[in-house]
Amino acid sequence: MLHGLTLGSMYAMVAAGLALMLGVARLINFAHGEFFMLGAYAFWLGYSELGLPYPVAALLAPAVMVLFGIAYQRTVIRAILPRSWHVQLIATLATSIVLTNLAIIVLGTQPKEVPTALSSRILDVGGFRMAWQRLLVLLAALVIFWGLHRFVARTRTGRAMRAMSQNREACAVVGVDVQRVTMVTFALSAALAALAAALVSPLFNIFPDMGTVLTLKAFAAVVAGGFGYVNGAIAASFLIGLTEALAGSYVSYAYKDAIAFLMMIAVLLWRPQGLFGRRTGI
Repeated sequence: MLHGLTLGSMYAMVAAGLALMLGVARLINFAHGEFFMLGAYAFWLGYSELGLPYPVAALLAPAVMVLFGIAYQRTVIRAILPRSWHVQLIATLATSIVLTNLAIIVLGTQPKEVPTALSSRILDVGGFRMAWQRLLVLLAALVIFWGLHRFVARTRTGRAMRAMSQNREACAVVGVDVQRVTMVTFALSAALAALAAALVSPLFNIFPDMGTVLTLKAFAAVVAGGFGYVNGAIAASFLIGLTEALAGSYVSYAYKDAIAFLMMIAVLLWRPQGLFGRRTGI
């Protein structure tokens, strides 16, 4: 169960960023898993290579990825956003392949390990044992989702993001700077992916193609939760994580990766707007 909640937290942070991009920019970024991968390597560089304390290295990763997200939006996304969905699909997939292969060339294929003091320390409560790192992942995820909700609901930029998710053209007409809001969206999405990487990397290995399957699972969560609906994507991510953990424990780990896609297919067949979805808005 705890493993499922950890997986769900990781999927949810990545899927929330993907849902924001889809809701605000009307674009599915198939390179989003590589944001997670690059964030994980940024954390590894800060923690293992530079010897920074864990909190500092964990904040370094989202800081680096915010800059990367801004650069990505101002180059690739700005060029393809006015184009058809075919061009967007090919461009983001190409970006995913390029980033993965650059990581292989620069960092090699050998998995990196970043164990922390929290990942090796065990909390034992009434016979229930868990690593402190997993508890940190769950608590941090709750704080992150609360902060994301407050940002979208209460800030001027957050309200502009919500408005753009409903009618981008009308926002441009009334003076909303749609380019700036899109840039903030990509920066925030990249930061969420990097935070997820910094939190869960001490529990898993880091390798160049780790983002590929993660992108597809996050996309499945976005579809299951309702296209562009962030809260629905988060809820669906936890459902996928828990179901995967149960399937791995009671069926076989060989089939656990199929859970997300079976859920996505079922939702598309019986509830196309998503399990928790609404027709418009993030």
